[in-house]
Amino acid sequence: MTRQSLVDIVIVNFNGGDFISDCIEAVKNQTLSDFHVYLIDNNSTDGSAERLSLEDDRFTLVRNTENVGFAAACNQGAALGSAPWIAMLNPDTTPTPDWLEEAVRCGDQYQAEMVGSTLLSKRDPSKLDGVGDAYSPFGLAWRGGFDWPAEAAPDSDGLIFGPCAAAALYRRNIYMDAGGFDEDFFCYVEDVDLAYRLRLFGAVCVHASQAKVYHFGSGISGRRSEFTIYHGTRNRVWTWVKNTPPVMFVLGLPAVVAVNLVFLSRSAFHGKFHCTARALIGALQGMGPILRSRRDIQKRRKASTLELAQIMTWSPIKLLTRAPDVRPLSQHKQDR
Repeated sequence: MTRQSLVDIVIVNFNGGDFISDCIEAVKNQTLSDFHVYLIDNNSTDGSAERLSLEDDRFTLVRNTENVGFAAACNQGAALGSAPWIAMLNPDTTPTPDWLEEAVRCGDQYQAEMVGSTLLSKRDPSKLDGVGDAYSPFGLAWRGGFDWPAEAAPDSDGLIFGPCAAAALYRRNIYMDAGGFDEDFFCYVEDVDLAYRLRLFGAVCVHASQAKVYHFGSGISGRRSEFTIYHGTRNRVWTWVKNTPPVMFVLGLPAVVAVNLVFLSRSAFHGKFHCTARALIGALQGMGPILRSRRDIQKRRKASTLELAQIMTWSPIKLLTRAPDVRPLSQHKQDR
């Protein structure tokens, strides 16, 4: 009988090229070896799946006959395993050897339901790719410290709003109970949406400062591609509508509308007006299922409006500078 692993690592590949090979090799060399990898290939056409060397019984390759999207493929991989921890790892990442060990240690030590990693830029290792996702009550999310000097990363663990799913851990029970990533999102912002939902259900997220991963960031889809802008814009709106508690929703709606109009106006100066407008229209057209999800989510909510407000980032300066927002662990309830 095969012993259950401690962590199920889900990697979703779509035309990962050389990125995915580097990622797999780094995973094989983890100091914590008690894991199983579910590599879901979303019908890649670049031959990257065929070139993979998976001569290790801890790896399972699943080939989809169509690109079902990042969110659905992650859920597909998660459902195949049974380990208490689920790790999401992007194909354009290279985790350091002790990444998984440090992430699990942090999650267990602080009894957290979500764990984020210190992401360093593969484009320029002297810079950060992010230290956790920060979230503004006005519907904007960002990777804290993106493009900041690597020295700005905290050297101790802390509390964050949510983890970037490029390299994140979730406790299986709460991930599955929440339904995992919203598959209607296809890709982008699905990790912020899930973190928001889990926060509503009372979950805590910690940043594992020593769990380090090099991340190229949109290495496959392109950081400023129309694909990225469309899904990021649409899903950002859906995330706020789905999850924001009633009082914050009513009070914040005018500001959220204004913020999106500002983004739309600004997109014209970057040649992305049509794409951004199409995304906002798509958000409105798809609002029916989102509102139905909202009703279900709010019925299950455990965290108070005040508790949610306290874990959000209200500072406009932090928003404009993409500053990290890692809180002291002294704010963590010790009786969890």
